Amino acid sequence: MRERFVIRLNRSLSNEALVDLNNHFTDILPTGKIVQRVALPKENDELETLDFPRLIFTPIRSRFGRFRQLIDAINCSPTM
Repeated sequence: MRERFVIRLNRSLSNEALVDLNNHFTDILPTGKIVQRVALPKENDELETLDFPRLIFTPIRSRFGRFRQLIDAINCSPTM
């Protein structure tokens, strides 16, 4: 089983921004989609970030340049 990648955000992304990320970054997702969720159960001991939204996905880890582009796109995305 592949490991999930979790990116903590300061604010939730808009639904449109999430759709755009999934459309533009399908090449780094072997299966599934980028989803926006609350903290994972493993993070329950990190109280200071528990309320932050997360983007969670299973990536193709060898596409490092695309990860940087994904982070740039996230930083430019509209929030809710």
